[in-house]
Order: sequence, then structure tokens, then C-alpha cells
Amino acid sequence: MKKIYIVLGCLILFSACTKHKEEKKTTIIKNENIVAKNIVNDEPVGLNDDCSSDPIETLITEYNGISFYTDNTLRGTGVVQLLVDKNVNILNEDKSIFGSILLSNNELEPYEIKLTKKVIAREVIPDIEHRIFSFDAEQPENDKDFLIIYINGERKLMEKKNNKYKYSSWEEYIKAGFIHLTPKIDNCTKDEQMYYYKVLKIKNDSMQIKSVSKTSCDYVEEYKDVTKWIKWKNDSCKFVMFDFCY
Repeated sequence: MKKIYIVLGCLILFSACTKHKEEKKTTIIKNENIVAKNIVNDEPVGLNDDCSSDPIETLITEYNGISFYTDNTLRGTGVVQLLVDKNVNILNEDKSIFGSILLSNNELEPYEIKLTKKVIAREVIPDIEHRIFSFDAEQPENDKDFLIIYINGERKLMEKKNNKYKYSSWEEYIKAGFIHLTPKIDNCTKDEQMYYYKVLKIKNDSMQIKSVSKTSCDYVEEYKDVTKWIKWKNDSCKFVMFDFCY
């Protein structure tokens, strides 16, 4: 009789252990599914380039229910900076309306923006203090009537004749501001990632940079004299952050 009880006890214990292992395995699989789902949801719209396998989106600002992001994919040949002093329509490539930026009578919120709830662009900060609308773009000469810009990774159009804008090549745009280094830069220390840099030269995927002192920008907190060459991008995927110190 004792042997029967011992055997039954072992069977019960083995069954409990097996069930526990199955439950633990199921939990891990569920967690993996959650992670995978989050990665898919966070990918930028319509991208097919070197950054698409490792997308990083940075929230710049939120304005009237719209979240404005930037990302590491460089599209087009440069940047269009738009001066919005009248209503602006943004078109799809088939000339249908994609969205609009309308002037508002609200002194604190100067624009009524009708776009998707999530916007990925080079830099959009619509508030009254900044009024920045910067988009990756093709050279204006590429189309007689329209500017070709990128929103959410897709080509969009804006009429030239009704809009005030400034176009800068990527080199002009980058040299006009500052950059920060990230862990993706091979030959940089953690301290060097805290500094602000001006770009001296750009040669394809490499650039020569020089750190700037605290007098160059109010946000500079750390400084050490550094001048070096870095690999700042791989094709259209950049490894540095842009900063214009405003």
C-alpha cells in the first residue's frame, strides 16, 4: 500500500512540474509576441531602406492632438523649410488632398493643422514660439509647379507659386546647425556623446566634426576640444542627431 501511495505522489508531483513548465513556456511566448507586435507598430510608414530594420522615431512635439516625430532616414536631396503665412494644401502624388496647414485666429495656437494623428517629418514645431515646418525634399527644379516633400516616408506635393520656402541641400542644412553623436558612431566615447559639434566637411558617408564651446549655444553643458572624422551615415540612414539650438 505504501508503494502505491509513493507512486501516486510521484505522478502528482511530476504532473505539477510539467504543468508549471508549460505555463512558464506559454508566458515567454506571449511576451515575445507582445514585443514583436510593438516593433511592428513602431515602424515608420512606407519605408524600405537601411533604417527600416532598426527604425528609431523621436517625438519632437505634440500640437492639437497630432504627434510630430523625426527619424533617421534621409529622403530626397535636402530639406524644404516652409514659411506658412497663408493656408497651405498638401497633396498626394495624384493631386488629391492629403492634408492642410491653415492659419488660425487663436493667438496662442497660430495654425489649424489637418494631417494624420502621427506625422513623421524632418522637423515640425508649429507652436507660436517656433513655427517650424521642415520636410525632406527633392530639388525644387525637379518639378515645374510643385515641391516634392516627404511626410510619413511618402512623397507629397505642395504648389510652388503659392508658398514661401527655402531649400537647402543636405550639406547646407547640416552645416547650418549642430549635431550630437550617438552610440551608433564607432569611434566615440560616452563623454563625446554629450558634446555639441559643428560639421566642418562632409564626404559621402564621412564627416569631419569639431566640438563647440558653451558660448556657441545656451544648451551646451559639457565641452572638451574634439576634432575628428566619423562615419555619420550608411547610405540614407544617419547615425547622428541634428540640433538647431532654439
